[in-house]
Amino acid sequence: MAFNNVGPLTFLAAGQTAGWSFSYGDDHGTQFATADVKTPNQGGVHLADQQRKVKNNAGVATYFVNITNQGPGGCFHNLQGGGVA
Repeated sequence: MAFNNVGPLTFLAAGQTAGWSFSYGDDHGTQFATADVKTPNQGGVHLADQQRKVKNNAGVATYFVNITNQGPGGCFHNLQGGGVA
C-alpha cells in the first residue's frame, strides 16, 4: 500500500533532522518511508535513514524513519512510502 502527503508539513534547514513515526493499527509487514519533498524548494536534499519497526504484544506495529536535509537550502516535506509486496 503506497502513501503520499502523509503528516504535517515540516520545514528542515540544511543539516536538520526530523524523526517520524507512523502506524496502521496492526502489522503491515515491511514498510519504508521517504520525504515527500514540497516546492518551492530552496535546494534541500532529503535523506531518509534509520528505518525501524517495533511490534507490541497486541500485534500493532509502529514504523520509524529519520529525515535529514543535506542542504544546501531549506525545504518543507512530509512522508511518502509504502510496503514491500
